[in-house]
Amino acid sequence: MKDLFFDLDHTLWDFERNSREALREGYYLHKLVSFGVNDVEKYITLYEKANAWCWSEYQSDRMDKQELRGRRFSLALEFCGLNGNTAEELKEIGEKLGKHYVETSPYKTHLVKDALEVIKELSKRGHRLIMLTNGFEEVQHIKVKRCGLEPYFEKVLTSDALGIKKPNPGIFKLALDSVNSRVEDAVMLGDSLASDVVGAREAGWGQVYYNPLGVPHNEDVLYEVRDLKSILDIKLNK
Repeated sequence: MKDLFFDLDHTLWDFERNSREALREGYYLHKLVSFGVNDVEKYITLYEKANAWCWSEYQSDRMDKQELRGRRFSLALEFCGLNGNTAEELKEIGEKLGKHYVETSPYKTHLVKDALEVIKELSKRGHRLIMLTNGFEEVQHIKVKRCGLEPYFEKVLTSDALGIKKPNPGIFKLALDSVNSRVEDAVMLGDSLASDVVGAREAGWGQVYYNPLGVPHNEDVLYEVRDLKSILDIKLNK
């Protein structure tokens, strides 16, 4: 029976929906209209652009965790045109927004469609389920617990705690060691072609690419699904 290593954000936990709820709350709580940010939806779009850039920097080890949390918000405000504010003022506002976001978003409980049903069934079939995520240690554990996934997962492994990020082959080795698994028994399931799928393939693992939008690619992938329920049709017991 295969050991199934799941990604969390965008694969099981509905990151976009949960994040946007928290961002809207932060926008109104900190009265961003008073700073000239008059459109909450535009603010969210620009935040997501800033966040994507900051995460790219973090993944490449050019930005640390603490800087990322505030910088993505101050950068979003820059994108919104707050050029009349000093860099120090933008940093202060960004840190307040970042603090609210970190304290709020992990407690949101929206899951990707059919996520809990699929996890329950895979657990019932006898698979060992392990979370392997590039997220932050304290945040990811809250998400897993609050959204009802915790009872089905043997362990939650984060890149933050392991000290290595997917797709670095070292994290896959550490993950196996952490749960006493073997390469031939491990399957990675996730939405990131580079981090989850190619990373796992290069480490010798099986892979299931969750590609809900059907994004075209040229990678050799063992299995690919458009929806989570289709995972149940894959023969994962061999």
